Amino acid sequence: MLISIAIPAFNATTTITRTLESVYCGELPDDWRVETVIVDDGSTDSLDLEKQVSGYNDSQLIRHSVNRGMCAARNTGIDYTKGDLVIILDSDDELVNEWPRALQAIMRDWPEECNLCFAACRNQDGIITATNPGFQGYHYLDDLLNERNSGEYLPIFRGDYIRENRYVDLGLRKSCGIVSYIKFALDSPFWISSQVLRIYHQSRAGSVTQGWTAPDKAAETARCYEALFERYGNLYRERAPAIYRTKQLRLSVYLKLAQLRGVWSAYKKGASLMVPWETIGVAVILLIGPRMAGKLVSYMKDVGIVRRYG
Repeated sequence: MLISIAIPAFNATTTITRTLESVYCGELPDDWRVETVIVDDGSTDSLDLEKQVSGYNDSQLIRHSVNRGMCAARNTGIDYTKGDLVIILDSDDELVNEWPRALQAIMRDWPEECNLCFAACRNQDGIITATNPGFQGYHYLDDLLNERNSGEYLPIFRGDYIRENRYVDLGLRKSCGIVSYIKFALDSPFWISSQVLRIYHQSRAGSVTQGWTAPDKAAETARCYEALFERYGNLYRERAPAIYRTKQLRLSVYLKLAQLRGVWSAYKKGASLMVPWETIGVAVILLIGPRMAGKLVSYMKDVGIVRRYG
């Protein structure tokens, strides 16, 4: 069996060696083989990246001439894979020690009808990055819409399925994964595994998620929410009305941070007695200046008032 690992990389020379070492350090079963596809997404350190990648057998480096964003890089990597399974791994994260053994355990439980498995992750401090640590089982469309068992996971796809379907590319640097995952969930339920396969480095300098309250990154997040509502707003209103309202409230905050129009329009769509505390809290955030709003939201995320993962 061939395991393909697609790794988008943007200015990743300080982390990519550790990522690749984690992939190739595991002892594989006799009938397994691993390939890595690293996609240089318009980096400024391309030559150094090429030198680092060239030291690993069964790895190939694909280049984008300009930075096209996370989903475009993922899709390019997926296009070049040949594996029975395709794992999407970030260039600043690692697989756990003895990951082949953990993957074997995942495959024993993973139902054949599920095209996608979310494997558990832990952060650099050993904390499981999910709201329901230890959960294992089916994850249906309604679970996804209602943000049940949310968190930071490692996506593992059936190879033929993801090469045929790919991620939705909105032209953003960040992934806006929820748009893609709803599309995937409309095809089949997901499987969530409690087996930890990935070490997720949160808040690492230079990562896409670092500085997420800055105007440019907030603007990208706002575009992500707008695309989500354009495609699946009716689905949320019908099957996850409370989450629809909280997402509209979140959109209003990101529009505020990005200093864009439409802040109060989004707020009005979200404000409701259905989500009273969110309605009050977001009103406070919107009534203060963008700089103070960014500091307040960052603090709320740090202390857990705002969800940290997923």
